[in-house]
Amino acid sequence: MNVMCRFCSAFRFQGELLNCCHNGKVRLPSLQECPLLLRRLLECDNHEARNYRDNIRNYNAAFSFASFGADVIMPPGRGPYCFRLQSHTYHFISGFHLNNNERRKYGQVYILDSAEAIQTK
Repeated sequence: MNVMCRFCSAFRFQGELLNCCHNGKVRLPSLQECPLLLRRLLECDNHEARNYRDNIRNYNAAFSFASFGADVIMPPGRGPYCFRLQSHTYHFISGFHLNNNERRKYGQVYILDSAEAIQTK
């Protein structure tokens, strides 16, 4: 990325035709400060912070099998598909193993033996 927008200072590639801020018509608010707990986990050198940084990919992977949920409200009018989130967003996640007579859900559906997958299908 070697070209800087003269309006918003965003970087883009030389051949990129996208207009990042529509010539200064779109202005985004500044980013909020990182929550103190997260900043401490990312910057401190204590045992808890090192453990968090060493395992951050595992935490992220755990949420990759979660199902996203929210109160979705479709915006009025016409245009490209998008949705607006109202109130809170949340993730549904379950344990790795099933309880007796429980149906598979969320990430559990991806962890099947080949024979078991054919039966579940």
